[in-house]
Amino acid sequence: MNTEDVVRAHYRRDDLEGVALAALRRVGVDVDALRVEDLAGLDQLHAGAAIATEHVLDALDLSAEMSVLDVGAGVGGPARLAAARHGCRVTGVDLSPDFVAVARSLTDRVGLSALVSFEIGSALALPAGDAAFDRAMLSHVGMNIADKGAVFAEVRRVLVDGGRFAVYEQMRTGDGDLTYPLPWAHDEQSSFVEWREEYARLLVSAGFVVERDESLAPFLAASGPPRQEGLTPADLFGAGFDERIGNNLAATFAGILSPVLIVARAV
Repeated sequence: MNTEDVVRAHYRRDDLEGVALAALRRVGVDVDALRVEDLAGLDQLHAGAAIATEHVLDALDLSAEMSVLDVGAGVGGPARLAAARHGCRVTGVDLSPDFVAVARSLTDRVGLSALVSFEIGSALALPAGDAAFDRAMLSHVGMNIADKGAVFAEVRRVLVDGGRFAVYEQMRTGDGDLTYPLPWAHDEQSSFVEWREEYARLLVSAGFVVERDESLAPFLAASGPPRQEGLTPADLFGAGFDERIGNNLAATFAGILSPVLIVARAV
């Protein structure tokens, strides 16, 4: 089994749409009149949830005329939030057929299918033409990808000159062993956490100039708890998610990992 197959298996869950709708009903959401904000606790599969996504979107400086690529789009939370807030067109690409199916369904339910679409695909071979997008984002995806340089080269290929690329990842910021399982991997077989400095170097090598580099850990701590406490990604990931998050937080508190945002411009 290659790494991409391992990643698909890690994120697979039977009847994922049914699981998501059941979680929404549990907290009193009318799934037949669903709004983007109803999904905030469920569909943002990264540290800081919607608060972090809004920070990333602000850093991208979006407008309604732009086309945006979401690499590793998950169940579509950041893509929908971008379209809802800024009116831009967003294409999400993800390895997981389960995630893409749920992303499409939820997007239809919130009435954003005219602006947001999703495709099954690899970040290493993006299903898009050259210079097809004005902006791109990648949120908590590179930890599953060994060859980040190849991903960044693909993103550079599909971005227009001057286009911005927001990379929001769990990056290594200190020495120390990671304890598994983590949210993105059961073990080291599909976990490729990289140093913050290496991310920057690889982006430059791929044809970007780094304009912003910041840890979001202090920002997220100051923002307080998630806005919708009744829903969490654990509703999608199932049993054992609390242990994975606990290991992730322990690494953060130990200074080994940090949620870092790097914004780069294609040159």
